[in-house]
Amino acid sequence: MNNYYCVMTFHSTYHALNFEKILKEFNYEVRLMPVPRQVSSSCGTAAEFQCEKKADILKICLDNHIEMDDIHRIENQKKNNWFVKLLNDKG
Repeated sequence: MNNYYCVMTFHSTYHALNFEKILKEFNYEVRLMPVPRQVSSSCGTAAEFQCEKKADILKICLDNHIEMDDIHRIENQKKNNWFVKLLNDKG
């Protein structure tokens, strides 16, 4: 299991939905999500994908004129997860 994941940010929700639709047509696993706090405190929609597929996904975006903002690699911070902390406090 990776200790990181990648997210792509977009200028609008429309672009995020378009990204998800096209990538799923190419059988890529994509999950829309709120933009992580590590990236921005503003609200918006991001798409999570496997970092190992970044080059292929960028090519698909270019070939299909998908507008995007940026790509970010996010480190998992499970040790700071509120649910894990709650379980540890009770144990």
